[in-house]
Amino acid sequence: MEKLRGRVAELEAITKDLTRADKVMRMAVVSATEEQARTEAIIAALGDGVSIQDRNFRVLFQNEAHKNMVGEHTGEFCYRAYRGRDSVCDGCHLVLSFRDGKVYKKEQSRTTKEGTRYYEIASSPLRDSQGNIVAGIEAVREITDRKLAEQDRERLIPELREALEKIKTLKGLLPICAWCKKIRDDKGYWKKVEDYLGEHTDALLTHGICPECYKKAKLGKSGGQREDRE
Repeated sequence: MEKLRGRVAELEAITKDLTRADKVMRMAVVSATEEQARTEAIIAALGDGVSIQDRNFRVLFQNEAHKNMVGEHTGEFCYRAYRGRDSVCDGCHLVLSFRDGKVYKKEQSRTTKEGTRYYEIASSPLRDSQGNIVAGIEAVREITDRKLAEQDRERLIPELREALEKIKTLKGLLPICAWCKKIRDDKGYWKKVEDYLGEHTDALLTHGICPECYKKAKLGKSGGQREDRE
């Protein structure tokens, strides 16, 4: 009887241990599930597109931002889904991350119905608990507005330089005759104002008469007529 009671006590102790272990395991599962949910929520809320590819370059995960950029391609090979290729892209940054475990960045462009779109892509390795690289993460940020602004700036720089050079030609003191109003150029020649400005600016000059000169001319003409009559 004592042996039986001892065996029952052992079974009860084992049952308690199993119950505790089951409780701990359930709590761990719940915690892991909650952590996964939080992680997925954070990734989904990012403005950047995020995708995960395995070592064979098959797409394992895409957040909503990434799907909006390139469409739904989970389960497909990234090089085929994104670039229409039959093999890994030349200079693939994921290949480099798989090789040495470092983070790499590069810029790419895609032709869409809305025109050319530009993206900055960063790749980084995803490791398991033993530190082995099991997949790669790509973070994609659209930089179309920035690239277009850079292109506009590159186009404007030569124009601004040319305008600056023209401004410099008219900067400083200009030697002008107090009587005939001609301007002396860098070579020492005296030129009419309109000729000088025509050579050093893009201004198109037209001739007219100001109100004061008009009055003088009118008075002079009237005076001349009176003298003739006298």
